[in-house]
Amino acid sequence: MSSINAFSSTTCGSSIGTATGGPMLPGSALVSINGSTDLSQCIKGDGGSYVQKISIESYDGVVYTNKIVVTGCGPTGMGNRSDFTFTMASGETVTLTIASTSLEDHTVKCKTTGLVKIDWNLKDT
Repeated sequence: MSSINAFSSTTCGSSIGTATGGPMLPGSALVSINGSTDLSQCIKGDGGSYVQKISIESYDGVVYTNKIVVTGCGPTGMGNRSDFTFTMASGETVTLTIASTSLEDHTVKCKTTGLVKIDWNLKDT
């Protein structure tokens, strides 16, 4: 299986959305949605939340062999958060929640590889 980092989305700029593509393997370039690796204009939501970039990397663990790294920040406001679900080619899904309002790396580990779908909900609760 060759790695494909190109994803597409018809919901760019919406606080709730989906991007599909891939399969993206560890060590490949950053996720590209609709031709751009700067995801801040696509995955953005309420309270100033946004994602700058997403990558998948190998992880040397007993159970988990890969990790998805999301560089982004969550929304302002007590109790608000950004939620993500990542789907792999195997059907495995992993979730990540970002509550920090600082732009930083957030990581979720997964057992399989081949990222094919990214779902986000950056809507204030």
